[in-house]
Amino acid sequence: MIQAGEEGELCLFSNYRKVVPDMEKAEKTARTLRRRFGEECFEQLCLALSSWQADKGQAVYRTVVEGLSGRVKGRLMDHLGNPHVARTFELSRAAGNESHHLLGFLRFSETADGLLFAQIGPKNNVVPHMMPHFADRFPGENFVILDENRRLYGVHPAHKEWFLALPGEGVKTPEKKDLEFTDNELQIQELFRFFCRKIMIKERENRELQRQLLPYRFQEYMVEFGGK
Repeated sequence: MIQAGEEGELCLFSNYRKVVPDMEKAEKTARTLRRRFGEECFEQLCLALSSWQADKGQAVYRTVVEGLSGRVKGRLMDHLGNPHVARTFELSRAAGNESHHLLGFLRFSETADGLLFAQIGPKNNVVPHMMPHFADRFPGENFVILDENRRLYGVHPAHKEWFLALPGEGVKTPEKKDLEFTDNELQIQELFRFFCRKIMIKERENRELQRQLLPYRFQEYMVEFGGK
């Protein structure tokens, strides 16, 4: 069984072999997948691999094997009768939905140094999929998105390419609670919370529906709910 990315639970009576990624081979594989299956399918495979589920590696591997076998006619991800393709599609959709939601729910705050900082706690490893969106919209801003569950930082220097960073020895890795924010930022946050309270219609309040559309795990990091 192939296990990709984050550490999972170990099984008894099993032998494990850690494989160090080879960037040259990885790029060659990515080119092959794009050429054979198309850009949309390649993106779905990447989203599936960003899932928090332990079986993602095996599902994606078997899906790729199926696609390269020559038995598939048409688009690979349309062959949902294959259990591995169906599982990959399910993982991709779940990660993609979370990434899409966070594009709207993520909240940046301006620090005293002029940095835009946002902190989230997603189930899936979606920061790499979110960074191109914000880099395209804020090309002239220094901003950081922190996935606190994985201690993964998405860093975008102004007018430069974004990159991912993990905490290292001797490297300062702040969280939102460690940063100093401008008085203007704190005032805007308070005004935004006031605005949200004022536009609310008390008689139409529906907390159950709100939790369905905006789960607590998103609210925890949002300014209007007094988040981190």
